[in-house]
Amino acid sequence: MKTLHTLCALLLTTLVFGQGKYEQGMQKAFDYWQQNLPLEASALFERIALAEQDNWLPPYYTANTLIVAAFTTEDASQTNEMLEKAKSFIATAQERSPDNAEVITMEGLLYTGYVAMAPETYGMKYSPKIMALHGKALELDPTNPRAQLNSIEYEIGSARFFGTDLKTFCDRLEAVRPAFDKVKSDVPFYPKYGAERIDEIKQQCGCE
Repeated sequence: MKTLHTLCALLLTTLVFGQGKYEQGMQKAFDYWQQNLPLEASALFERIALAEQDNWLPPYYTANTLIVAAFTTEDASQTNEMLEKAKSFIATAQERSPDNAEVITMEGLLYTGYVAMAPETYGMKYSPKIMALHGKALELDPTNPRAQLNSIEYEIGSARFFGTDLKTFCDRLEAVRPAFDKVKSDVPFYPKYGAERIDEIKQQCGCE
């Protein structure tokens, strides 16, 4: 019995220590990202994803950082490389958490990256897929603020291409804001970001 208690104590200590290392690693990765070091953040998220094989959040953030970095990279080959790598981590996140609205709308953002990289090549090819992915995310979770905002932002991109007045989107963008405040989760590092993007997009649209 004493041996059993000792084994249980050791197991509990290992679990607590492991969770502590996970939280420290994730926080460090977010610190890198906040310091505008997305590739360093992505590399650390990737290492955590390999260690935490039942957790969808590390591969989700690995993909997220790569996609965001791809939008700011002017080298097309480097952009494509980052997007292809992000695609593999989205697939990993989907395997670990099927029918997850967060992961599905992130996949929509991934294909938006391809369109931004080469609109003449990927615009017609991926536009229906992008809207379908955001639509599926909203079917799974109609209140998800990132799915709402990503869907609207892609519509804005299309409207800009066709010369449509972007101010027509101002009210829809503002209507998403309360959804960010309602996100509640006890899961550490669950996605809660994105509200700041509303003001950035509204400014681009010329909203008063």
